[in-house]
Amino acid sequence: MGRIIHVELTAADLDRAAAFYTEAFGWEVTPSPFVGDYLVASTGEGSGIDGAIMARSYREQVAIPWIEVDDLDATLLAVTKAGGSTAGEPQRLPGVGRLAYISDPEGTLLGLRQPE
Repeated sequence: MGRIIHVELTAADLDRAAAFYTEAFGWEVTPSPFVGDYLVASTGEGSGIDGAIMARSYREQVAIPWIEVDDLDATLLAVTKAGGSTAGEPQRLPGVGRLAYISDPEGTLLGLRQPE
């Protein structure tokens, strides 16, 4: 099952966006140890998901939902068979898993993560 597990918000000004989400919602925002211009956002205790704020220069879509999958390669094949497309090459993020971006047939960008 493909459950939404994470959301990325893009921003032209990372510091301004981080300050807004920290002040307005109490998020704890810290720089990623792996990716430049990428801030990890802890959104609080309880049900819900955490997220990130990244430079809009990476991806222009303002919000990118992430879906957890059991088998990234099989899912990428299913995406193309269903009319979607891949958006770049899969990558491995240490301690997280294998990641890839895809687009649905309407052009909406989604992230896929196969956990380690």
